[in-house]
Amino acid sequence: MLKGQTTPRITPNLGEGLNKSGEGAGKKTGDGNVWASGGPHLSYLLKNEEQPFGYACDSLYTVRHILIECPDFQITRRKYFNVTDMYRLFREVHSSRIVGYLKELGNI
Repeated sequence: MLKGQTTPRITPNLGEGLNKSGEGAGKKTGDGNVWASGGPHLSYLLKNEEQPFGYACDSLYTVRHILIECPDFQITRRKYFNVTDMYRLFREVHSSRIVGYLKELGNI
């Protein structure tokens, strides 16, 4: 960097991608999948609602639960990867396989 130059300030734009109701404003795909928009999956945070959970397993939907633990998604998960912890998932599994898994799950 040259003398007198400053580094640009990086600040988050928290309002980007949200509509007036505070939900993701992304587009739904033809099959109703809303993963691309960030989905309504995190809207509970903005709406001050309880965190969603799986009825069959009675567990909170967390990233770890969806990616590694949920028995409802086990068959689909095994098509893409077979690891038992997050460390191995992100070290050993190609990102395209994780994305494929999430796409197949669709709007959970």
